[in-house]
Amino acid sequence: MVNRPPDLPLDPRLEQAADWHARLQGDADQAVWLAFTEWLEADPRHRDAYDVVERTWRQLDRVPAETTTATVIDLTTRRRPAPQPAPQPASPSRRWFLGGAAAAAAAMLALTLTGRQGSGPTPEIFETPKGQRRTIQLADGSNVTLNSGTRLTVAITEDRRAVVLEQGEALFDVTKDPSRPFTVAAGEQLVTVVGTAFNVRHLDQAVTVTVTRGRVEVGGRDGRGKVGLTPGQQISARPGQGAGPVKTVDAQAVTAWTDGRLSFDNAPLPQVLAELSHHYPVSMRADGAAAALHFSGVLRLEADQGQTLAALRGLLPIAVARQGDSFVLSKLP
Repeated sequence: MVNRPPDLPLDPRLEQAADWHARLQGDADQAVWLAFTEWLEADPRHRDAYDVVERTWRQLDRVPAETTTATVIDLTTRRRPAPQPAPQPASPSRRWFLGGAAAAAAAMLALTLTGRQGSGPTPEIFETPKGQRRTIQLADGSNVTLNSGTRLTVAITEDRRAVVLEQGEALFDVTKDPSRPFTVAAGEQLVTVVGTAFNVRHLDQAVTVTVTRGRVEVGGRDGRGKVGLTPGQQISARPGQGAGPVKTVDAQAVTAWTDGRLSFDNAPLPQVLAELSHHYPVSMRADGAAAALHFSGVLRLEADQGQTLAALRGLLPIAVARQGDSFVLSKLP
């Protein structure tokens, strides 16, 4: 007897996700992977749907073959009138069951490494939940510190070292190896180094690269528009707009988050609150005249959210009130 899963609401996104999953198990070329990535990023619900399909297929690996077809039909299309042959298991190099958007990141990573899908290494995925940081050591000896709410995929081969920073922020301290360039893909940008230290931030569709040691090259994934950066230099880019001008910044202040601090120098209060909201469970925003206030100082991330808001109240003429799912800061009369 087949153990049928609980009924799910008919959702065209779920069917689209199932179709994408089937397409990606074959010899998909780069155009297919790019189209999949666009679909995945077009709607947050697409990620959720793809997660459902992936979890289903993971479960199918542990289910006897005669039950496979019925389960797939229940969890994906449901409109197919008769069972169809169970799909053949994908080879290990094509098992992209890595969790939602990470599947797209892993696919792009394999294309970066090999130039063709299906023969790259099995990528590793590292992530941090909101409010937490962690440092990992890669197989080549490089160290990566992940900020709050960060997810990245790593693949290292004999001739390449490649990372996809899907979201969040990370500080890379790369072991020097001229025979194996180290690349970080974030949004439309590609960072290339041999051995250096640099910070990459990929949040709200913007990508910002800051160099703390050595030299890096930043350009489009197509290899165009490369710009060289040295310590204390920073460049930012948004989708469809390319990279902006190179700026000189305080690299230590930019990377203060690795020590549990956020450093601000005459920063607009909305910018400060947006940054803090990446680290705390409840979002924060400035209301009315409070949006024109500026803040300079250092805030400790080890403090809980109430302590941080109290510190801001002690330094700025503001009142704090909870409204719905966020804290609202307003300027005192």
